Amino acid sequence: MLNADERARLKRIQRGAIIRSAVAGALSTVVAGVAEILAQPLLGANPDTASWSDQARFWGIVGGATILASIIEIGYIYWDTLRAVHDLSRAAGLDLFPAQDDDAATAAAMARAALEIPNPNTRLFGVDPHRETSRLRLVAASLAYKAKISVSNFLAKVLIRRALGRALVRTWLPFVAVPITAAWNGVVSYLVLREATLRAMGPSAAHQLMEFAFRDIDEPLSDAGRAAVVRAVASSIVRTEDMHPNLVALLREVIRRVSDAESPASGAPRRPPNEEVADIDDPRAFVALLAALPKRESTLAVKVVGVAAIMDARLTRAEKELVHEARAAVGLAPESDAVGALRKVFASGQPLDAELVDALSR
Repeated sequence: MLNADERARLKRIQRGAIIRSAVAGALSTVVAGVAEILAQPLLGANPDTASWSDQARFWGIVGGATILASIIEIGYIYWDTLRAVHDLSRAAGLDLFPAQDDDAATAAAMARAALEIPNPNTRLFGVDPHRETSRLRLVAASLAYKAKISVSNFLAKVLIRRALGRALVRTWLPFVAVPITAAWNGVVSYLVLREATLRAMGPSAAHQLMEFAFRDIDEPLSDAGRAAVVRAVASSIVRTEDMHPNLVALLREVIRRVSDAESPASGAPRRPPNEEVADIDDPRAFVALLAALPKRESTLAVKVVGVAAIMDARLTRAEKELVHEARAAVGLAPESDAVGALRKVFASGQPLDAELVDALSR
């Protein structure tokens, strides 16, 4: 994980990119506002009775200026965000243009975060992230995302029209969106760069956390135990409803660990459980399996599902329920502060330790 100096450098890079994004949004909106004011005389003394031709000329000028300013703004923000992601990767000691497959996957995940491209949700290792997702809800979420700032600006203008006089509105209304756009750009930039940083830390965190989780496993796991730890990550992906790259990294790490061991019976390497077990991504099957496992294997599975729940730095209600169900299945109190504590440490980039992982099974 990151040391204090690296965390400080990351914060400086993030802060600079956020400020530049906010300024770019403000300048873009100012350009559009100035164009609207300059074009206002085309509508005459009473804009509500302006002819169609006058309105067409007015909106041609305003729309043209707004589109041009927006294109420049968006192009700059994407370019600057990619540059910031590159600086973040260097500050974290990563190569953004590597030759190795795992590093290349991390670089691609960071670039997707910078460009706000959704994670690929295709089936991977037999895991379908949308196994339990309502298709209608997916559509609704996409439409809400596309609405973004336009709704905020529209509502602000409606409120100001009602609160202020017509003359004052006509002069200042075009600039209402300036602070809104600047604030929105700053928030989005913060979230994007925070996500890029998390993805940069993901693969190394997955390896380190599984080192802690598996460190007391000195004998090969049973077939059911191997399936349980893979199911733990797969079930968390299903409950998250997203094939987050950090969860993919964790899934790869767990599959590698349970596939390295030889079968006690034949001495031959065993196939990964995801290639042998049907419905490896069924959360109900995962929880049902836990009660039949020996204690060392059920304890390991509870640790792994706790780690999986925080790998994207979020802890949704569905993930909490999965952790509670898993803990209850092995005789532990469903509620625990350990998952939240681990999420807080991981999200802040602070050093991880074995005690944080051990606490997940208490």
